[in-house]
Amino acid sequence: VRYGLIFERFLNPERVSMPDFDIDFCQEHRGRVIDYVTQKYGTQSVSQIITYGKLQARAALRDVGRVMGLAYQDVDAVAKLIPEKLGIQLSEAIDMEPRLRDLMEIDPKINTLLELARKIEGLVRHAGIHAAGVIIADGNIMDHAPLYRGVDGENVVQYDMKHAEKIGLIKFDFLGLKTLTHIQEAFRLIKLNRGKDLSVHNISLLDKGIYEIMSQGDTAGIFQFEGEGITDLIRKAKPTMFEDIVALNALYRPGPMDMIPDYLARKHGEKKVDFLFPQLEGILKETYGVIVYQEQVQLVAAKIANYTLGEADMLRRAMGKKIAAEMAKQKSRFLEGAKENQFDEAKAEQLFDLMAKFAEYGFNKSHAAAYCVIAAQTAWLKKYYTVEFYAALLSTEMSDTDKVVKYVKDAQSHSIEVVPPHINSSFFKFGAEGEKILFSLGAIKGVGEGAVEAIVAARESMPEKKFSTLEEFFENVDLRKVNRKTIEALIKAGAMDGFGYNRSELIEGFSKFVDRAEGTRAEREVGQTSLFDLADDKDKQVNRVQLDPHPQWSRALSLSYEKEVLGFYLTDHPLRGFENIGRLTQARSVSALQGLEKKTNVRVLGLVTSLREIITKKGTRMAFVKFEDMSGAIEVVVFPDVFAQFERVLRAESPLLLVANVEADDTGNVKLIAESCKEADSLFMQIKKLTLLIGQGETEKISLVKAWATGHPGAVPLSIKMDLPELKKSVELLVKDQVGVLANAESLDGLVRLGVQLDFQ
Repeated sequence: VRYGLIFERFLNPERVSMPDFDIDFCQEHRGRVIDYVTQKYGTQSVSQIITYGKLQARAALRDVGRVMGLAYQDVDAVAKLIPEKLGIQLSEAIDMEPRLRDLMEIDPKINTLLELARKIEGLVRHAGIHAAGVIIADGNIMDHAPLYRGVDGENVVQYDMKHAEKIGLIKFDFLGLKTLTHIQEAFRLIKLNRGKDLSVHNISLLDKGIYEIMSQGDTAGIFQFEGEGITDLIRKAKPTMFEDIVALNALYRPGPMDMIPDYLARKHGEKKVDFLFPQLEGILKETYGVIVYQEQVQLVAAKIANYTLGEADMLRRAMGKKIAAEMAKQKSRFLEGAKENQFDEAKAEQLFDLMAKFAEYGFNKSHAAAYCVIAAQTAWLKKYYTVEFYAALLSTEMSDTDKVVKYVKDAQSHSIEVVPPHINSSFFKFGAEGEKILFSLGAIKGVGEGAVEAIVAARESMPEKKFSTLEEFFENVDLRKVNRKTIEALIKAGAMDGFGYNRSELIEGFSKFVDRAEGTRAEREVGQTSLFDLADDKDKQVNRVQLDPHPQWSRALSLSYEKEVLGFYLTDHPLRGFENIGRLTQARSVSALQGLEKKTNVRVLGLVTSLREIITKKGTRMAFVKFEDMSGAIEVVVFPDVFAQFERVLRAESPLLLVANVEADDTGNVKLIAESCKEADSLFMQIKKLTLLIGQGETEKISLVKAWATGHPGAVPLSIKMDLPELKKSVELLVKDQVGVLANAESLDGLVRLGVQLDFQ
């Protein structure tokens, strides 16, 4: 009522077709809703909806290959040659990829494979269940449609979604919305971390903090407002109340976007807001005279031309569909109603034409408002409970590595520490402890929920709720659930650090702990007591498992394992140290590329994190590359001539110096067009002299620098430049005891960690 939402937009006596029932529920509890309606209306009246999976190009190839008895690797090699294009057909793939044509000519079996696959392509392969659709029938569904039994015994209507609706069955979409799960998880963490029992009822849509954080463009994780385009819009619009964000949500869509400049100019007083009739002010004031919503069309028709709200909905539909005959009929009806209310006929006609123009693009306000309630709730949580907001957000996005990377970086930019995963503190989901986020054990690749539950259960059984030794861990955890692969993943992620062994020693020797624990468990199960159990504490210390010493992994190897199991670098970054050399080449950071003019030539120091190769229409190979540094990631387009020349370097998985030109797509997102690249290690060869800058009162650093120089002998001359304010000058000292030092990413990063400023020549 407060926001002027109209029930007749949803359902009214004039409406013939049934409305769409799209209802969002917490993702984790969607199944409970289906159980509820099944119990309420009876199993005979509730059913899910069938879907038919069709054979796509690659699936057709693999199925035919299996029937033909071809080797898996041979069929796989052919399938991988099909270009990455949504909905591509085999005929199209053969035209686009010359290597497929070559294989067909060379090998008759491959030719037969592709010809047979083309014949079955597009046929129905299997039946599935619609992800959200549920039918609730008036009586027994079997009176209307045949049923199919799902894998878990559920009722499934054998007609697909469109045909089920055609025979008169009503479809309800029970959607699992992870943002609702995110919000509930945030409240759970707030209670655990801060002892406050909150819910959505504690969030007021009048809270100014919601609109402050959104106006600043701090929108990462805020529902429906975190894309670059809408974030830019919200910065320009500077919303101050709920109605503002509802309008922005409705406007930021294809079609209504055309109205954004006019809306912003009116909002900021740069353009006068006027109304054709004073009676329209109450309806259009909140959107500064711009017709943004379908409901506004209905209200205007009711106010000016005496339409019922049901009739007004029919007018809105006619305007939206631009049915000429219906429009002429409605225009006559509108002008007649306006005349009865003594409105000027010429202005009324002008108003009708204006409504027709906007109704074509107008958005359903009820939809925008409902979603903006969720947007406001996420913004409120981010503003006032930032740690819990991010921890909950990371838990809901655990399966999407790119989003985990994005939100970890965003949390860190808010001065929140993300603590690496550990068997003594982490849970399956991300946690919050004070102002820190505890990284999830479940986000480690190869560590399942059952394994984490076993670890947490064993940890909780300890006197101090944590493992004091690795023996305690291995002897108390269920090793049937926490298997050797899981343990390897935990070690690589650093989740077993801090027990006196480095990761190299743990990987090489953890099986000793496993063998001891399994032997002890076997003895207990048969009722035997081992001599080790009878020993006193002193003897147990002597008999503890001892792992053989191994050199610690190099930083690069440790990080590569970390990325293997986490999907990204959490504790450090392979580019650390390279930022020092970036100044030699005037390299820019990825985050500094936004806003640069097109065609600007730039140098960027970073890593290729993904490379997608495609075949052009001419049959040449090019690539789309995701390139990232410590500030962010950007797409790089590598055209065929550049790809042919630099493919080896791009696939090297080592830091690169990329030379490229700035480009932007239609939405203003910046990307790069590659010109050349080279491995960043080669840049260190350009250093002719390394100078360390020591400020006033930092003389204690000289001994640290000397120890560093002794440990990194090399060929680059080293000097120390000291500030002497009392003499109003700087003094440069050459280090005579040293022939030179080693200058590479790792050694220079060691200097930076000592707090020393560097200068290169």
